[in-house]
Amino acid sequence: MSTQPSTTTTTTTSFALFRPWQQFLNPSALSLSISFSESTYRLTQNLNYFLPNYALITFLVFLLTLITRPLSLILFICICGAWIYLLFTRDEPLTLFNYDIDQKIILGTLCLMTLVALFWTHVWLKLFLALVIGGLIAFLHALLRAPEDSSEDSPPRGEYASV
Repeated sequence: MSTQPSTTTTTTTSFALFRPWQQFLNPSALSLSISFSESTYRLTQNLNYFLPNYALITFLVFLLTLITRPLSLILFICICGAWIYLLFTRDEPLTLFNYDIDQKIILGTLCLMTLVALFWTHVWLKLFLALVIGGLIAFLHALLRAPEDSSEDSPPRGEYASV
């Protein structure tokens, strides 16, 4: 008889990709770089290390741009919930009518659903604005934050980060 993984363990491992916010927002780690090579080193290290945090900030900026369109905001919060549940918090395959649904089909359906929602709500400009603002925040933070030199600085996705 197989045991089912607990929901708290699955959720904990899904959110383990995020780096601690105290470390991310530490003002004592911010400083100006002294050379171009140090700047590029900081960018690559911090972008790899804090990528999930930067993605979350960009998504929150996107949701903030949707404040003026409450129905679009509710729709994208629901879509975000579907993404989180169907891709990030499940360890077992999705079963529908005694058939296991392939992860690629789930991913394709979620992408299609997101694109349809973007077309239907006409929020392309708001998405572009959120991506620009989120990219600027990520770029400035990665440029100004001095990375710690330790073995813990490996990317959160392990060997997939180099692909």
